[in-house]
Amino acid sequence: MNELSMKKYILSSLFVTFLMSADAQDIVTYVQTECTVAGSQYGSSVMYETRSKWSVGIFYQAELATRSEDYSGKDNFLGLTFQAPLAKSKKLSFFGQLRSGLVNSQFVVVVPGLETRLNLTPRLGTAFGMSLRMGYPSVSGKIFLSLF
Repeated sequence: MNELSMKKYILSSLFVTFLMSADAQDIVTYVQTECTVAGSQYGSSVMYETRSKWSVGIFYQAELATRSEDYSGKDNFLGLTFQAPLAKSKKLSFFGQLRSGLVNSQFVVVVPGLETRLNLTPRLGTAFGMSLRMGYPSVSGKIFLSLF
């Protein structure tokens, strides 16, 4: 991802966070890794979560830079994510998830998945997911922090 695209992502993340925080039930930030058939990707997301645990947000994923400064990452994935609760309790919740966005700023991708969330404290937790990416199953792990 080039510098201009990264700035746009950061600015749009801050803008969405600012807009949602005015009357938000929760703003949740995630740090994530996903293992796909093409390799591992790392990223982050910011989501607005209602009291009933429905969520919408933005995310960005890419491979870590392992070469020179010119390396812009491979298969950058930037888009929107939606989450619907399937079963929830105070500590353990299950969600249906749909991510949609652009890969390499060219290809529209839709990724359905399931996620299990474990709350460690009222604000901090982990999540594990499975999804269908590139026609093959993928697994993901996340650490999340509820800001509000």
